[in-house]
Amino acid sequence: MRAVLAVAGLDSSGGAGLAADVCAITALGCHAKVAATAITAQSLSGIDGCSLVEPSLVRCQIEAAFQDLAPSAVKVGMLGTDETAAAVAHALHEAGASNIVVDPVLRSTSGTALFDGVRRRALPKGLAGLLRMAALATPNVPEAETLLGHEIGSAAAMEKSAAKLAALLGCPVLLKGGHLGTAHDYLAGASCDGWFGVEAVAGPSPHGTGCTLSSAIAAFLAQGADLATAIQRAKEFLAAAISGSCTLPEGTYLSLSRTRAW
Repeated sequence: MRAVLAVAGLDSSGGAGLAADVCAITALGCHAKVAATAITAQSLSGIDGCSLVEPSLVRCQIEAAFQDLAPSAVKVGMLGTDETAAAVAHALHEAGASNIVVDPVLRSTSGTALFDGVRRRALPKGLAGLLRMAALATPNVPEAETLLGHEIGSAAAMEKSAAKLAALLGCPVLLKGGHLGTAHDYLAGASCDGWFGVEAVAGPSPHGTGCTLSSAIAAFLAQGADLATAIQRAKEFLAAAISGSCTLPEGTYLSLSRTRAW
């Protein structure tokens, strides 16, 4: 069995972060290892509190993950600070990690800031170093707009923006189109640039879709898929998960119970 390491925050609602990462990785037949960067108190509708884990402890968790059943891929989500980003980059470099998928989480779905220090066309040193190691970054449209400093309102703008981001971040970029109401994402900076999509699934966009997609891509890469195949299969996996989602009092919960066949 292949292992996948998820480096992210703990979402106490179970809808996103490490909880979503572990569900996706396990559903796809890999062993999930985790390194917690933060502990949050939240419901499916918002964050009530957050405590960051010391960068030295994050680094120690990553080092422990590679002591046995070394991860064949890594998904990185919420980091919180550039100091933590630098610690993660150093630990992954020392471990010889490969197939690193970075979901540059800057804000929660409800709008809470989850990373400080990002400015227009300028990245903090630690985050920049981590992204240069990545096989793929998976920003959504609001994150891309923050990084580039301009609005992205169309498919044509997504293509141009993804190319700009790939140059800025130093790694391939899959720009996700969900915030524009499309189930299609654009890949730039790789040998297989182009659109990746599935038929849109009816219903609200569930909490944790970005976490699930990036974790699924990492799981498929761990199993030997090339980047294009990993992205497309992850998109199909996510669509199946959304179709099985259920609505709770706090919001929409992404269910992976109907994706076990993967």
